[in-house]
Amino acid sequence: MGDLWRFRTLGVREQAVVALSVLLDGHDASDYLGSDKERSVALSRAAKDLAELAPELRMPLAGTLLRRALAKIDQD
Repeated sequence: MGDLWRFRTLGVREQAVVALSVLLDGHDASDYLGSDKERSVALSRAAKDLAELAPELRMPLAGTLLRRALAKIDQD
């Protein structure tokens, strides 16, 4: 089972990007985020950890994480 500590170390906007990527692309999100110019390793590893979860856990969790990140962005 994946560990989300890498995800938690990301900034709020990066968390939103990773959560949305995993919701849309699942396991491929790690590959796509690995192409980021500045934070490829951190984003890719966080997406990989989240994508490794079973789909019945990953999908609702990624949705919750995305909503939480967007709520924090709205507060700022």
